[in-house]
Amino acid sequence: MSFFGGADGLELFLSRCRIMSVGSVPVCLAAMVFFIKEEGWYFSLLLCCVLPVIAAYLAIRGKSDIRAGMAASGLALAVATLPLAFVLASLEGA
Repeated sequence: MSFFGGADGLELFLSRCRIMSVGSVPVCLAAMVFFIKEEGWYFSLLLCCVLPVIAAYLAIRGKSDIRAGMAASGLALAVATLPLAFVLASLEGA
């Protein structure tokens, strides 16, 4: 079965979703430490500690069950975590 006109497109898509979602976990943890240390914003603990782990779980399950929608939702959640954290931090600081 080809996906987006490629031979191994679905497997490549699922692998990239998994890698990028799992890779977002240390980035969000580093941002969480920065927010707590520099800004004193403790709500980042909830946002940056919980959402990336859920996103990584969704992407890993999406790859193992071969569900593109689940993997894509995990990737979207992982990508949206940091901008959401920055927006909430700027709203709290205002």
